[in-house]
Amino acid sequence: MKMECSLLYISQKIATLDDIATIVEISRVRNAELDVTGALVASRHWFAQILEGPAGSVDALMTSISRDLRHRDVQILVYEDIEERQFPDWSLAYNGSAYFVDGLIEVLAVRTGTTPVPYHLHRLIQCIAEFTRRLH
Repeated sequence: MKMECSLLYISQKIATLDDIATIVEISRVRNAELDVTGALVASRHWFAQILEGPAGSVDALMTSISRDLRHRDVQILVYEDIEERQFPDWSLAYNGSAYFVDGLIEVLAVRTGTTPVPYHLHRLIQCIAEFTRRLH
């Protein structure tokens, strides 16, 4: 069995709405080709994205994502092996802008110390999961 992982990152958004539409369109195709699933949330000032799949594919995508000039200050908050994907049906779930998530992401982005508070991580992950449930 191949090793699969889950990665959650946040970044400061510079992208316009048109940029985000392009990101979603291209990412859905590329993620499907790489057997990667996940979800993207764009708030007023931040992106949060979960990527799941083969570690090599997730790593390759993350390298590309970290070089993208439509955001900055990319911070990987979670990178772990997984038994089961949380977003198996989505090459990239995206439900439009979610401005109320700004505070959830910001508390993680401006944290003191290198380790995010598990409570705040859990709240953000649950919020992203809820967005994908609403897409069904």
